Amino acid sequence: MLLNTHTWILREYAGARLQRDNLDILIYNVMPDILPIHRDITPEMTHRMERFMDVPSQYGKARFIQFHLLVDDLSHHGHITQRGHERSENASGGYAYRRGVALAQAMIELHRGEDEELPAEEALYRSHLIIEMAVDLVVYRQFPEIVERFSEAVDLTLSGRLEALIETLGWAYSMSAGLAREAVEQGMAAYRNEILRRSVSLEGRTDLFIHKFYGGAADETLRSGIRDLLQMGIESVADYEDFLSATLREITKAGFDGNL
Repeated sequence: MLLNTHTWILREYAGARLQRDNLDILIYNVMPDILPIHRDITPEMTHRMERFMDVPSQYGKARFIQFHLLVDDLSHHGHITQRGHERSENASGGYAYRRGVALAQAMIELHRGEDEELPAEEALYRSHLIIEMAVDLVVYRQFPEIVERFSEAVDLTLSGRLEALIETLGWAYSMSAGLAREAVEQGMAAYRNEILRRSVSLEGRTDLFIHKFYGGAADETLRSGIRDLLQMGIESVADYEDFLSATLREITKAGFDGNL
């Protein structure tokens, strides 16, 4: 799932325990998605952390990196894993993939006539991302204050919590301090308030999808097709609140403790 969804679920988990002084847990919670903005870090690297490994007290906020991974497990696979799966092991049990199946053929048709047909597995992978974007948009539409809250967390972290974050990432991912610092600074620049606000629209998400899969270049036929798929995705996730609530229950049942 994406930023707004992860932030909403963690906010619901924390409840009244989420205060100004610990808002930076929202940043730890999206590090698996922020770090791969750096060219030397892949999503596979950031999503293979053990879900329930012991966390030393000095790195306690790494638990919220694990929280992110539990949400992704349930979204992709429908169950919590030990260390995640490779992308080649795509499962259909999770919400994003189950909803994505209905879009996969339309995704293939959108690429019909190209030199190489879009493989079914790739079409499903892209379709699951359409679903994740759709959920993220509807979460924002219902809870627009989430972007402001996350922006506060960015400012708090950059103004005095950056060193602690870098040290924790070094422990969690066996990553050098230099790489962690470079990746965080680069990633956080892409998550500032004005950028987030531009992204939480149908056109903004269409742009993000085109940037990820087509290098930012798309003719109007392709752009219109992606926009239509996003709209189909939005219409197919009317039950998204049931998924979010079930995800939170499963994480609690699995014994996650953020020690807030």
